[in-house]
Amino acid sequence: MVVRSRRRPLLIAGAGVLVAGTVLAVPTLASAVTPPGQTPGVPPPSVRIAATTATYNAIEAKIAAGESLRLRYPDPTAQEDIIDYGVNDLWQNGIDGAGVTVAYIVTNPDPGLQASMTAYDTAMDLPPANITQMSLPAPTNPTATCQVECSPGEDRLDAEAIHSMAPYANILFVSPPVPETIGMQGWPQVAQAIEMIANEHLADVITVSLGDGEADFINDPTNPTATQDAAIHSLDPAFLDAAAHNIPVSFAAGDCGPTDPTVLGDTGQCTPTVGLTADHPADSPWVTAVGGAIPNAGLATPGGRTAPDALWTAPNDNSDAESAGISTVYPKPWWQRGIPALDGVTGRAFPDVVMDSDDGTSQASPTWAGIMALATQLRGRDLGTVNPALAALGPHGAADGIINIPAGYTDSAYGVTGYSTGPGYSIAAGWGTIYAPTFVPALVRQLNRERGPFQPSRIAQFDLNRLESNISESAFRVASGQTVTVTGNGFIPGSTPNGTTVLDGFGVYPPLPGQYGVSGPPYADPTSTVPGQTWDTVTATVAGPGRNSTPQPVAVSGPDGNGTVTVSVDTTGMAPGAYTVTITGDLLTQNITFQVGNFNFGH
Repeated sequence: MVVRSRRRPLLIAGAGVLVAGTVLAVPTLASAVTPPGQTPGVPPPSVRIAATTATYNAIEAKIAAGESLRLRYPDPTAQEDIIDYGVNDLWQNGIDGAGVTVAYIVTNPDPGLQASMTAYDTAMDLPPANITQMSLPAPTNPTATCQVECSPGEDRLDAEAIHSMAPYANILFVSPPVPETIGMQGWPQVAQAIEMIANEHLADVITVSLGDGEADFINDPTNPTATQDAAIHSLDPAFLDAAAHNIPVSFAAGDCGPTDPTVLGDTGQCTPTVGLTADHPADSPWVTAVGGAIPNAGLATPGGRTAPDALWTAPNDNSDAESAGISTVYPKPWWQRGIPALDGVTGRAFPDVVMDSDDGTSQASPTWAGIMALATQLRGRDLGTVNPALAALGPHGAADGIINIPAGYTDSAYGVTGYSTGPGYSIAAGWGTIYAPTFVPALVRQLNRERGPFQPSRIAQFDLNRLESNISESAFRVASGQTVTVTGNGFIPGSTPNGTTVLDGFGVYPPLPGQYGVSGPPYADPTSTVPGQTWDTVTATVAGPGRNSTPQPVAVSGPDGNGTVTVSVDTTGMAPGAYTVTITGDLLTQNITFQVGNFNFGH
């Protein structure tokens, strides 16, 4: 599935952290109300309210003059969204994103973003956007020639969507050094970017408009033990890490309706189809999957809508539509149990909500992130994973700002029959869309009710801790001179070491049979390559008794495409006793102990 930007390879001038062209230290976020690395101080509420009042007055004047709010400059319908979601009612109380940072992970950074946003803000009567751009440091210094979909519109679309909902939020663009294409190429770097943002607390909200079908996370032909499920789950640590740090992460649900092409025959954005297909990472229970709706904004009725918003559907059989689906990898999470529309469903269903997708769900996810910025400011601290709270609010409907998408819509597209909307939760539209003045305070109240072990951050930390124990060894007791092989799992994968190259366009693995034999041009030049990367930096040591107690480094193989690493310890010359192998990655640290000695088990 392409979420507008799926195959936009990255151009990077060099490693390091780039902020406005200058290498700086990575900024940190001291609290939910302190902007990281931005101009000191936030305008007082009176100044901000005056500015947003002027924005709203300008919109009202356009409506009175008969102008359409669907003016595209250059992409989104920002002024329509301001009306549709009612954010001005929050702005008038100083809830406008001030002091909150929203991070967006993008694969094709736009050097003209600042100038573009200045022009956009003037056209949309918005206060100036506060944008920072940085690159994720890379172990090598890769450069990739952009092959397709290389326009700078993605950055602009997402910045506009965030800024239109939360005009005083800081926007942080983070660019990984390897392009996300199909399958595993680039995805580990996206995951590493999420980890970095969470661990350094660079932002309070993360949004990403990338995705692939679950079937695109292919087996590694060089690794007979590789599985599709393992490749998908290898990215879990990043989402768990963000959840454990109380940082909500949203992903665009996709633009291909209920289907998606696969790596074996991808000739277009959504073709050829392969039947019902779930998308990843939208299928992860630790991210909020944002599908697509079409606003019906207006001032004539309470609630900011002239009619209920519609689902983004395909106008004809070969057109895009918002994506919905049921995962074959992730089971139904506990917060989706008891939903009537999901009776008999065993997998995680998505989307969770739908937002404006006049320009695809790449617009919907950052628009939702802007709403999350407003909720973060109102709460005064980070929100964490909001999916359980959404499930609690959903049955209350409009009373808690959840606006149902009416029955009668379907996300069917490209000849594949999809899912239909209906009352309450539906697979096609999740819980529906929102009306911010009611929804934002209701969400904050619900999050503040979360107590005890069922808080999402605690569950995420528990699952993360379980990954620490996902380590095994070939033997617990060995005689001196034997080799012990230790296997660790759960690291961010990296199938190509530095110094090698990978194809730029169809995944990290060698070409598969028929990959370029399909009709029509491929999305990327099949001869284009980019340097390989080791995505999770993993080291290992062994320490034993007495003089061997000082940890000694040992060689590590991996991580492979499943996030698995191996360590071989030759025990020749080791004194009898207990030895501990420690494997350390960017996020996980794993330990296991084995015994060296002359063991006679028969007497």
